Amino acid sequence: MREGLSKERAREVLDSVAARLRAPEVLKAARVDSLAVGHPGIALLFTTLAADGDAEARSVAHAHLAAAIRPPGGLRASGLFGGTAAVAFAARVAATGPDAYRSLLDTVTPRVAEAAVERARALRAGRAAGTGTPSHLYDAVSGASGLARLLLALDPHGPPLRECLEALVDLAEPAVTPHGTLPGWWTADGPGAQGPNPDFPRGHLNLGLAHGIPGPLSVLALAHEQGVRVRGHAEAIGRFAGWLTGRVHEDGCGPYWPLTVRAEDELSGERPPNPATRAAWCYGTPGVARALFLAGRALAEKEWQELAGRSMRAVLARPVDTRALEGSGLCHGIGGLLQITARMAYDMDDTELSAQLPLLGEQLVRGMEGVGAMGAMGESGFLEGEAGAALALHTYVEGDRWVERGRSVEGSPSDPSDPQLLPWDAALLLG
Repeated sequence: MREGLSKERAREVLDSVAARLRAPEVLKAARVDSLAVGHPGIALLFTTLAADGDAEARSVAHAHLAAAIRPPGGLRASGLFGGTAAVAFAARVAATGPDAYRSLLDTVTPRVAEAAVERARALRAGRAAGTGTPSHLYDAVSGASGLARLLLALDPHGPPLRECLEALVDLAEPAVTPHGTLPGWWTADGPGAQGPNPDFPRGHLNLGLAHGIPGPLSVLALAHEQGVRVRGHAEAIGRFAGWLTGRVHEDGCGPYWPLTVRAEDELSGERPPNPATRAAWCYGTPGVARALFLAGRALAEKEWQELAGRSMRAVLARPVDTRALEGSGLCHGIGGLLQITARMAYDMDDTELSAQLPLLGEQLVRGMEGVGAMGAMGESGFLEGEAGAALALHTYVEGDRWVERGRSVEGSPSDPSDPQLLPWDAALLLG
């Protein structure tokens, strides 16, 4: 087994991916305006490379953005990863000054706001009816959490963001259900597809950063740090974080979280054995750890930050074959684990986590290797494809330079008239 990925080799792979993705025509996705698989996600890669001084990368990013909005019927309002919000996010990341992409952002921001308000109101209606809270209404990918993170950059003081944050804060209030009183984000179905699930006869509570309560926790923490707050804001952060710390498990390597909690177990107070499984961004301990760290930083709760750090070190201490990762992508692959580990290593100045980055980078590159125009991954997009994996590699390559860029804007007001940078991994609610 090789010892780890050198930054020189990582840069070679990064440059190779960028060379393959430069021409917008290379994309064969059905939804070209999708952040997950379409042009906006690829634009994020070239915007990031442009910040390194690549003279042509900014024009390539612009070409991908233009290709995203070109087809008739595009820019449908939906969650952060689709249509209008996806293009708005990529354009906001690319905006390096008050006039950059001004016309486009002025056009799409009201549509994003409308979609966010729609999600917030549907979220509240479901809670009022006692029928549960489908995760797609509040999650990072399709729901209020992802849209709130975007509005925090587009219109941080506008009423739509406030309504969105208020709906997320409301999830901290217990829900009276036909089965008993459960946390406010209880979902009546099982995880994944809606409908009855014999493994979750009374529904579940989701712990994935992509689709569970860590998403609202992350965006509320980021908004709180930025000084954008609503009634009950800090209390909601405390309840979500407190619930998560109360559901932590422990094995020989350290703390971890299950992917979900069954409603039956929550009602009975039982904590059945649940071995550590997937260690990805979408589901698993890394996403929970990042959300808990952000909450601890926002409210100056050192115990939450320390638990987050210990749980990340435990993830990396377990055998690689127990992580249940799929491919090199950001969603459920090594790319997401690499990005979260790098974020945590840099933010916590943790040498133990930093020492794992070359090993994770090596695993990521091995997963990307292969023959064919798209390499072994078979996809070119952001969430599960080469663009996202390359962005995680970029974080590893840039190291201190990358984190210093983030620190230069941390906590400053996010406003489109301000040339503040928006990190690409804000789409994953990591910052």
